[in-house]
Amino acid sequence: MRFGWILSAALLVAACGRGDVSTTVGSEAAPGADMPVAGVDRESASAPAAPTTDYAALSGYDGNWFLSPGWPGEYPPGFAVLDADVRVPARARPNPTDPQDVTCLLPQYANYQLWNNPRNKADDLDYFVATKKLPVTVLEDAEVEFVGDAGIEKLPLKAGDQLTYLRYIGEGFTVMSFNGREFDINEGELREITDIGAIENEEDLWVRVTCLGGKQAWLLFDEVVLEKGVYPSPITGYGEAHDILPDEVETVRAMMSPEAFGLDPTAQSIDPPPVE
Repeated sequence: MRFGWILSAALLVAACGRGDVSTTVGSEAAPGADMPVAGVDRESASAPAAPTTDYAALSGYDGNWFLSPGWPGEYPPGFAVLDADVRVPARARPNPTDPQDVTCLLPQYANYQLWNNPRNKADDLDYFVATKKLPVTVLEDAEVEFVGDAGIEKLPLKAGDQLTYLRYIGEGFTVMSFNGREFDINEGELREITDIGAIENEEDLWVRVTCLGGKQAWLLFDEVVLEKGVYPSPITGYGEAHDILPDEVETVRAMMSPEAFGLDPTAQSIDPPPVE
């Protein structure tokens, strides 16, 4: 076997479903997005610059959602096509309320993962996440640190103040808004002084793919990963991803199947275990 497959907790959560904000490994913006992410400058994790897409205009999500480039996780999820002639339902517009009005034939062995730069470039892939904005109430007077222009700064908060959860960045950092300004705050700063642990994270992971034949369509991760012949992407190391090699198919199939995680392969919605 050419690679030792490493299964991370982040990948397991992303493949199986969503957890609450305080326990789910969250979303790291693709390099090029206007969000500082701890560790994102590591050379091995480089990825194409984030596209300048107006996701709101494109998708039709309303103002209750925060739209931003990239997919969740310090080890972002993805999906790989292991079988031949895999045709998946897709959409012309990335909105879950739209009908799946496109049938997309995907290339065998393709691995749709943020770090798979050759595939991302060749197929002109575009990843973004739509995250439901949620209120987070401050429970006591406190100062929290955030990443500002001058480095680590402090944000004074009063009991009763309300922050708005926008998205998780990665490695503990969350994007929150307060008084019309966005802040990158470590969740650990908020867990004891807010009700962030009680809210449910809701997000849609979209990727625009180029189907065989040349047409483009949008796929929703939670849907496509349930299609026959499609499996969650294996993680080989930080910042590393490649299309699946023919001699790796059976290894990936065995290690990334629902049964390998002790899950029901027929279940359409599975609550993930908590991730510490």
